[in-house]
Amino acid sequence: MPAAYGFRKHSNLLSNLTGLLIFYFSVGFTPTLNAANVQRANITFTGNAYQYRFDSEINASLQQVKAVIGDINQLARLNDDIVLSALLARYDAHHLKRRLLLKHCILVFCFDINFVENVEILPNGDITTHIIPGESNFRRGDTLWRVTAIDEHRTLVSMQADQEPDFWIPPIIGPLLIKHSFVSEVHETVDKLERLANAVVQ
Repeated sequence: MPAAYGFRKHSNLLSNLTGLLIFYFSVGFTPTLNAANVQRANITFTGNAYQYRFDSEINASLQQVKAVIGDINQLARLNDDIVLSALLARYDAHHLKRRLLLKHCILVFCFDINFVENVEILPNGDITTHIIPGESNFRRGDTLWRVTAIDEHRTLVSMQADQEPDFWIPPIIGPLLIKHSFVSEVHETVDKLERLANAVVQ
């Protein structure tokens, strides 16, 4: 899942926010990491920019996992927040341009995300993406996907990113909500990736 967030106010936001936040944190919404799948998932903020990383062990072969991740037009299968995934241009076998539209809501906040990225497949198999600022709602953004075989039937998927949205994130509240949602979103993506990978016919 890839990730960046833009906020829209809902009606009665200020009157409901305090009570919702108290409920949200009092129920202990802190998803635990499943050692069999997600080994690490964390996100940090520096001003309006954020950095995140996750490492996950997928019970599927390297070829099966790559088949799912490499299907640009079908990335919406990996997470319900992805509204659109489209290949805009393919320059050669290792360079392409894609668009991702995402919509995610936490409590009274909804996030609208528009990524237009240049994607490069490196000689070692790593995948890098670079946000195109004038076509996205980000000032900048880079991600690195690393997919490596653990053995014949298991694959390690790692992703790290450094992104700066070109929209306002409310101080304190915004980062707190995003951090609490991040691990849950990683789990959804990893679970669906594993199911889809195992459905790939080798």
